[in-house]
Amino acid sequence: MNIWEILLLFFALQGFMTAFFLLTKRSTSKFANCLWGIFLLLFSLNIVYNILFWAYNDWRLTVSLNLVYLIPFSLYGPLFYLYINALVKNGTISWKKMLPHFAPTLLIIANFSYYFSLPVETKLVLEDEGGFGHSFLISPSAVYVVVSIIMLIYSFLTFKAVKDKFKQDPEMKLWLTITTGVFFLFGVSWVVYFILSRLGVLELSHDYIIAFFMVAQIGITTYFGFNYSEVFNGKALNKVFPLIKYQKSGLSKRVLNEYKEKLLIIMESNSLYLDSELKLTDLADELNVSRHHASQIINECFGMSFYEYINRYRVEEAEKLLTDEKASDLNITDIAFKAGFNNRMSFYNAFKKHVGITPSEYRNRSMAS
Repeated sequence: MNIWEILLLFFALQGFMTAFFLLTKRSTSKFANCLWGIFLLLFSLNIVYNILFWAYNDWRLTVSLNLVYLIPFSLYGPLFYLYINALVKNGTISWKKMLPHFAPTLLIIANFSYYFSLPVETKLVLEDEGGFGHSFLISPSAVYVVVSIIMLIYSFLTFKAVKDKFKQDPEMKLWLTITTGVFFLFGVSWVVYFILSRLGVLELSHDYIIAFFMVAQIGITTYFGFNYSEVFNGKALNKVFPLIKYQKSGLSKRVLNEYKEKLLIIMESNSLYLDSELKLTDLADELNVSRHHASQIINECFGMSFYEYINRYRVEEAEKLLTDEKASDLNITDIAFKAGFNNRMSFYNAFKKHVGITPSEYRNRSMAS
């Protein structure tokens, strides 16, 4: 086993650990996290399979698992798309809507079920003969093409789903943009590998090109998990241990408390949060500090990111409007804009995160009482 295979094993282990964390983590994004956890688990298993294929001397093991990797490959596109949709819609997806996405996987299992059931000795004989015999209805080559097309289609659908979402949540927007881009490149690498291997430019053993993008996906997930973990609805490392990020910033505890009081006065007297275009730079100008120091003040004094802090005020404003009889003629979208949000979706996500129920449910409960 060479250094590259050891490095890939390290990332596979990292993927297993991250998947376990997401599958067991309690959060308001539990459904989405579970989908992503399953996605990473399959990625990690796929990397381990590739390493066995490259480095394991006993071909009995790798031949016994031959073509099994097509099953997770057929799941990557649907799982990735459903994960993104669960985040965008901030909820679960019914089984009736999910099942059609897994139809290709079920067809692949049915197509290769007879081959999978064959003894290893028989598979070895077929391998020695240079083929798979007549063990299935659709050839592996055709399945490769179908799986490649499926991944590219789901990449396109995912880009479309996130195009105009989370404009006010840069951490989430960055996460969705990067991870969707890497997944698209992963799909492209699969297509390129397939074409070049058929043309004889690459050998089958060169499929580590695909593994590179799998490792990139795992690495990006881990990076965001530690630095921007709000995308998984948790506390970022720099919020749990703020000194890690700001130990060289130069702001003492006393100065931070002074700026905290100043910020509270500014927010409550000027209602800056009602401006839907408000940015961290604007707040820094009001405090007469740098953007970095403004971020430190909010992070350390309130344990939140800038957008979490601003949205807390906006949600409180929305709560007032939802219970105000004078605002009873306003619909939910009108209230969202009046509270400072610039779109209905970000309002719903922030409101449900802070209050635990949707704005409509909150209004109905207040009217009932």
